[in-house]
Amino acid sequence: MKHLFFLFALFILASCKSIEAVAPATKSLPVPAMQSESSIISIPVQIDLKKYFKQVENSLPSSFSGKEEQCEGVSFAYRFEREPIQFSSKSHELLYDVDGRFELKLNYCPKCHELWDNGSCTIPRIYASCGSGTEAMRRVTVGYGTTIEITSNYKFKTSTELKKFEILDPCKITVFKYDATSEVKKQVKKQLEKLEDEIDSKIQGIDIKSALNDAWKQMQQPIPLSSYGFMYLSPKKMSFSQPTFKDNVVYLDLNMTVSPFVSTEKQTIKTTTLPPMEDFKKKDGFEMTVDVRASYDSLSSIINKEMMGKELDLKGKKIVLENLLIKGTQDKKMLFQLRFSGSKKGTIYLTGIPKIDSVKQVLYMDEIEFDVETKSLLLKSAKWLFNDRILQEIKKNAVFDLKPSLKDAKKMINDQLNMNLTPDVSLSGTIDNFVVRSMYLIDNAVFVRTYFNGKLKLKMK
Repeated sequence: MKHLFFLFALFILASCKSIEAVAPATKSLPVPAMQSESSIISIPVQIDLKKYFKQVENSLPSSFSGKEEQCEGVSFAYRFEREPIQFSSKSHELLYDVDGRFELKLNYCPKCHELWDNGSCTIPRIYASCGSGTEAMRRVTVGYGTTIEITSNYKFKTSTELKKFEILDPCKITVFKYDATSEVKKQVKKQLEKLEDEIDSKIQGIDIKSALNDAWKQMQQPIPLSSYGFMYLSPKKMSFSQPTFKDNVVYLDLNMTVSPFVSTEKQTIKTTTLPPMEDFKKKDGFEMTVDVRASYDSLSSIINKEMMGKELDLKGKKIVLENLLIKGTQDKKMLFQLRFSGSKKGTIYLTGIPKIDSVKQVLYMDEIEFDVETKSLLLKSAKWLFNDRILQEIKKNAVFDLKPSLKDAKKMINDQLNMNLTPDVSLSGTIDNFVVRSMYLIDNAVFVRTYFNGKLKLKMK
């Protein structure tokens, strides 16, 4: 009887002993030869020119004067004053309308003799004026047009032309029957045409490159995606269409070549400076292939949310899945560590291949099987655990519908795409479609290749 009790006690102790499989050695996997796919993002850009127009307005002279003196004939002196410039636009051209006023002082000598160096009038000079003294200054209206291009070093190249110069109030000197209008127009126009170069100089001096350089640097920074990690646009190239104008705003298209990726962990990046501008080719919106790098630690936490606490009935015995961790790779497969409790408790190891159903947008595990060391241990100590049922159950439960996560990620990316890059530069946009296409195993992470498309807009002021 004592012997029976002793054998029964041994049986109980043996059955209570936990199963602890030996952790198999992991094998490193080289990064697969996945060529990074570059994408071209086409971004409509709006640049509010009000600030720059104010700079031009403040830098141009509001008045100028001139004179022409001669002994014989008509001598004159004039002064021109302008009102604030009224800026407008027409397709590819900036327009400026300026109202102005002038005054003219004249003197006339019919004949000179040269007793002295400068000569002298044979009769007293006749003096007259136009728009001077008690008279209102004569009115004129002036119009300029400027065409603008953006050069390869991100500067404005301009060509300004005097389009209109009309004297609204003629200047006729009746005292010696002289119409000074044409002469005034000739002289004042010379001065106005000199302003063409000044206008070009001021507009070409507008520093848009600094704002673009700040935006370029900002676009290289990680975009946080909450618990999903960080998105990196990795911009490579940039090009602009030629600008068009409407209501003090310049419109153009920005094409940016990017090699985007998402990482569950923050990466160390080396920022680059703004590259020379590429030739522009028209494109609408954007299509991007994005590689998402998901570490095994982050994937383990996601899988555990689905697997932890699940109870399996195996031949009348129950086990509870306590913890499922991805421990690495082995023979191009993913290695899992499974801790369980219930009728038996312990730790075993399994292998499987994660796959993506790109049509259903589902992640699932294929070819799940016990690791060799685990298989040997189960055959010796718990044969009931060495059963296809546990593999089938894990395979059945390790199916994850990616659509809710993609929907959340899409909303998160949309939120992050609407942001201020700098105080003067803002980005807005939407993602229309977001799908997973393929998955690749590497040593300590999974690369998931995703695709999405949408629209972006950049505003500068």
